[in-house]
Amino acid sequence: MRQISLVVLSTALFCSSLTFAARAADLEGDMLSLSSGLSTVLSSNQPGEMQQALTQMRTAAKDAKTATPPSLAGSAPQSPAMQGWRNAFDQLITKVDQSEQHVKLGKLAEAKQTAQQISVLRNENHRKYR
Repeated sequence: MRQISLVVLSTALFCSSLTFAARAADLEGDMLSLSSGLSTVLSSNQPGEMQQALTQMRTAAKDAKTATPPSLAGSAPQSPAMQGWRNAFDQLITKVDQSEQHVKLGKLAEAKQTAQQISVLRNENHRKYR
C-alpha cells in the first residue's frame, strides 16, 4: 500500500511539474508574440500589418494575464503581487487598444507613439516580474 501511495504522489508531482513547465512555455510564447508584434508596429508603415500585429498582441496579452510568471510561482491568486501582474496586462491591453484606434483612423505616427508607451510598460514590468 505504501508503494502505491508513493507512486501516486510521484505521478502527481510529475504531472504538476509538467503543467507548470507547459504554462511557462505558453507564457514565454506570449511574451515572444508581444515582442514581435511591438517590433512590427514600431517599424511598419502598413496599416494592415500594424492592425494584425496589434490583434496578435492583444491575444497574447490576454493569455499571458491568466498565467503565473515563475517569479510569482506559489503566490496566491488574490495576492497583491498577482493583482499587480494582472493590472500590468490591463494597462498593456489598454495601450494596444489605443494604438489600434489610431491605426484605424490612419494616424500611424500616433499609433507608434502609443506603441512606444508599451515599451515603457514592458520595461517597468519586466523589472518587477521577471
